[in-house]
Amino acid sequence: MKARLSFLAILLLAVSALLSAPIDLEQGFRRVPHADKPWVYWWWLNGNVTEESITRDLEAMKRVGAGGLLMFDARGYHDDPEHVPAPPSRMDFMGPKWRRMMKFSLEKAAELDLKVSVNLSMCAGALKGPWDVGEDAPKKLVWAATELRGTKIDLSLTTPEGRHMEGIAVLAVRHDGEAAGLSDEWKELEAKAGLQPAITEVLDLTARVDASGRLVFKLPEGRWTLLRFGYATMVGDPAHHGQFVTSEDVDVLDPEAVERHFNRMGRALLEDAGLLAGKTLTHFYSVSWEGAIPTWTRVFEREFANRRGYAIRRWLPVLAGFTVKNAEESQRFRRDYYRTLGDCFRDNFYGKLHELCRRAGLQWHAESGGPWRLNLPSFAEADQLAFLARTDMPQGEFWWPRRSLNFPPAMTAHVYGKRLAAAEAFTHMQPHWAVYPANLKPRADAAFCDGINHLIWHTFTASPPELGLPGGEYFAGSHINPNVTWFPQAGPFFDYLGRSQFLLRQGRFVADVCFYLGDKPYLHWDQGGGGGPAGTVKLPAGHKCDVLTTEALLERVSVKDGDLILPDGMRYRALVVDLADEIVTLPALQKIAALTKGGARVVFGRRQPRRTPGLSGRSDRDAEVVRLAEKLWSGGKTNLEELLQTAAIPPDFSGPWPFTHRRTDVADIYFVAGTGEAECVFRVAGRQPELWDPVTGRVRNAGPWRATDDGRILVPLRLPENGSIFVVFRRAARKQRLVAEPRWEKAGLQLAGPWRVDFEVGRGAPKEAEFAELSAWNKHANPGIRHFSGEATYRKSFELTRAQAQGPVRLQLGEVKYIARVRLNGRDLGVVWTAPWSMELTSAVKSGSNELEIVVVNTWANRLIGDAALPKEERITRTNVALEPGKRRLRGFQSYAASDELMPSGLLGPVRVEFGSGGVSGR
Repeated sequence: MKARLSFLAILLLAVSALLSAPIDLEQGFRRVPHADKPWVYWWWLNGNVTEESITRDLEAMKRVGAGGLLMFDARGYHDDPEHVPAPPSRMDFMGPKWRRMMKFSLEKAAELDLKVSVNLSMCAGALKGPWDVGEDAPKKLVWAATELRGTKIDLSLTTPEGRHMEGIAVLAVRHDGEAAGLSDEWKELEAKAGLQPAITEVLDLTARVDASGRLVFKLPEGRWTLLRFGYATMVGDPAHHGQFVTSEDVDVLDPEAVERHFNRMGRALLEDAGLLAGKTLTHFYSVSWEGAIPTWTRVFEREFANRRGYAIRRWLPVLAGFTVKNAEESQRFRRDYYRTLGDCFRDNFYGKLHELCRRAGLQWHAESGGPWRLNLPSFAEADQLAFLARTDMPQGEFWWPRRSLNFPPAMTAHVYGKRLAAAEAFTHMQPHWAVYPANLKPRADAAFCDGINHLIWHTFTASPPELGLPGGEYFAGSHINPNVTWFPQAGPFFDYLGRSQFLLRQGRFVADVCFYLGDKPYLHWDQGGGGGPAGTVKLPAGHKCDVLTTEALLERVSVKDGDLILPDGMRYRALVVDLADEIVTLPALQKIAALTKGGARVVFGRRQPRRTPGLSGRSDRDAEVVRLAEKLWSGGKTNLEELLQTAAIPPDFSGPWPFTHRRTDVADIYFVAGTGEAECVFRVAGRQPELWDPVTGRVRNAGPWRATDDGRILVPLRLPENGSIFVVFRRAARKQRLVAEPRWEKAGLQLAGPWRVDFEVGRGAPKEAEFAELSAWNKHANPGIRHFSGEATYRKSFELTRAQAQGPVRLQLGEVKYIARVRLNGRDLGVVWTAPWSMELTSAVKSGSNELEIVVVNTWANRLIGDAALPKEERITRTNVALEPGKRRLRGFQSYAASDELMPSGLLGPVRVEFGSGGVSGR
């Protein structure tokens, strides 16, 4: 028996070791592990799901190639009852039926090996549930001023009617000059300091107010103003991004309020998940903050004292517009106040939920980097990257057709040793259903070059069949669900994303330079990374960089052999100190001095620091900053390009296109995206370059490459329109095991008309039509074809000689609007979704007659435009997106109008069969 148990134990250990062993690079590229596939946002519209629709959606996600989902049921967020109304609520959020549907979803996801994250809120952009949270609601600082006549105070202090308010302090301030515009009305935070006269004295009278609210006190001679400070909930106030604060919103500055929210919602979800918690239910989530921006919380005085090192109370008059002591010190205090708001927001919300998720065996991710507005108090002095660091998977976002916020999460992942850098992918507020894989690909490629390696597609909306086609949709996003016309052909695009993600998660990011910008790095839409963060030192072309937070600089950076080293293995060849202003913390400057003394290569920007931020110990700290800065800047280098050249650090990549580079113990992996032909140079020596095509999954030798004089490798690359390629170096140059691409003769066999075209039934077009030559459906005389949306099958026969059929053969489709599936002689050869719009036919052709079928699918746009001119009872489509019979009077994402321009659709060609010689297409 013992021997049997021993054998079973050994067997289990062996299986466990096999399962946990690293996946071979090429094997993982060809067959992407499920864990490396992209996710989708799964959007419930007012709980409009059923067990049947849940099953359909999750099976469709698995089938198309998604590895997981982020579940949202956002209510009250950009609801548009007239133009994009959500369907009526099917169930209460977090009610018994909702929880049963969520539990069913987790069980079904477990069957399909789909990972699940849940937005820990009933709203996008805020933290709330279907509960009145009472005093846990967000809070704002309020104040009232009373001008005092004489020196004796005898007042009954009242609070605003209709709103609960808690007192903070009652202060009497003596000042020079007359305070302007004072009244007993309660006001909110003043935007600027120095609007009122300078104070010379502050008396704290808080303890003098009795239980009934009466204050009796005799003041010294002088001109005095009584300031009362308190905090009130923000319920009913406008919030960020056009929302309003409700009684369900949670005070994100208060860790206890945040934990109570977690216990109400998160604990219930964990209870329902049971054994699936941590296995199928892997994450909780919060989206970019677009809710209340609180300016106070119950524990703020204590938080301020702990973080800033002095008491806030005597400085409160600055927040009412007075200047305390002098303008400089008042401004320094305001910095401390804003910084404390940001620190509380970061640690008591993001940090607290990170801690609570970890305790529960889950991970926490949040799109905490934006979109931000720095004029909001809680973000004015915040370190954007440090917010992202309080997550297990930093996340940004990018929009189609342009606009991205990719660098902050990517840099945070590199600097804090996190494997995944995520992005809300393909968001847009253009006309609905107007996108398709070929025009989404450039945005994905740009994100990959920026350092993103985990896409969460926004958005896959749950739309049960009873909502019709194309059905119910969220107001924003690139739609991807079974109702989308080209969903059956979307798998190869998901494969492309998965192959790219798999390779871009290998090893570590290669960056030559890290930048330190000060204690509030902020990289907003499309800023930073490619040419270096905005500042006075430019990152030379061909080098990559990251940005360090102050805490990363202090806690994670050391120096070895002149390089900057992080605990997780990241290595930078140089540090650039390019401050956003002339302010720096003393510990940061001391660390920079220590790194310089330790032999680090350091370049200094034009801005030499003159002082520290904040008030605490400012005189001694300011003097030390000036002294250290003079020493560092006077003897330091100022030209990054020269420093890299002197240190013999050539560009990592030379070429006309964006790139990114990962390095493992056995391979260098470059991703390059662009259009055209170029000779590109890679900083690798002595290894064979291979081209790994993420579109097809093929691996082959690079063309005729050579070593350069500086020891790098030059590789000629030819990329199609919006092309991309992985250039992988993993074998010694003498071992050329892969075979080259055939040489294709472009003349080939032209496939002219006529073409027989069969249209998908039920979409308004005739069952079949004959096209004398290839032409766009949207220009056809038949209105049913002109407004057709869906699949149409083109059929054509062609003859090949034995010699033609025996060599490499491919089909060139020319122009396709917007995706095609090719069948030859009854064999499905797959989908063509991007340039160069070609398909291998070698394995399926035969001498003699060949039967070709090309299934082409467009988007929903043309049918929706056609239906906009029809009475509702005659429309083919049903959707919550408004259809307007005349000219558009709304924004594109709100409607389609009968007068809108139709989208080009169909197979436009020219179509030809091409023949190759020499080599094979790869393996």
